[in-house]
Amino acid sequence: MSEPELAPTLAARTAALVRDRLGDAPIEVVEYRGEMTIILPVEHIVTVCQMLRDAPDLRYDFLADLTAVDWEDREPRYDVVYHLLSIQTRAVVRLKVRVGAEGEDHPTVPTVTGVWPAANWCEREVYDLFGIVFTDHPDMRRILMPDDWTSHPLRKDYPLTGITLPEPHWGGQVPLGSPVSPTLYRQTLRTPGGIPGEVDPQAESTRQSVEGQGDQEH
Repeated sequence: MSEPELAPTLAARTAALVRDRLGDAPIEVVEYRGEMTIILPVEHIVTVCQMLRDAPDLRYDFLADLTAVDWEDREPRYDVVYHLLSIQTRAVVRLKVRVGAEGEDHPTVPTVTGVWPAANWCEREVYDLFGIVFTDHPDMRRILMPDDWTSHPLRKDYPLTGITLPEPHWGGQVPLGSPVSPTLYRQTLRTPGGIPGEVDPQAESTRQSVEGQGDQEH
C-alpha cells in the first residue's frame, strides 16, 4: 500500500474502532485537511487511549503532545487535546475531551499517565496554565509557575495588563491596579524572609552613597 493510501485507511479504521468500542456513547469525528479529530466523552479517555495504544494494527504508541484550549464563552469551556502518533505506521490522530461547566473553577480529567508515563509533565503543564486537574495523577502540582501562584496564565480571563509584583517581593500576584494585601509577598528576591514594607538593602546602600557624596561636596 502506498503512503498516500495508508493514512486515510488507518484513520478510518481508528474511527471505526473507537465507535465500535464505545457503542452508544456520543462521539464526533471531524476530518480537516487530512487530519482526523475524535471528540469523545471525558469518562472514556483512558479506555480509548489504552485501546489505541494496544490495537495490533494501529499501535498509537507515542503521545506526541497533550495540551488544552480555553473557549471562555463556550460551555463546556475547555478542550483537552491529545496528539497520538504510531511510530510503526506513522499514522496520527487527535483526541479531544471537553470539560468545564459554568462556575466550575477546576474541571477534572482522568490522567493518562498509566497509558503513557510521559503524560506526567504535559498534564502538570495543563494544570499549571489552565487549572484543569488530572485525577489520580502521581504528582499533580505546578511545573512552570511558582507553587503559590494563585491563577492560571493561559486562561482567557487572565489579565492582559499583566500583574504587579511589589518590588522587591514575589510569591503571589495581584491584577494590575488592584490593592496589595499585606499578607502576600512574604519573601523577597534580595532578602529571603523579608516582609512588605522592609527596606530594600540595595536601594538603601545607593541612597547612602549618594548622600555621602553630597556631604563631601559641601
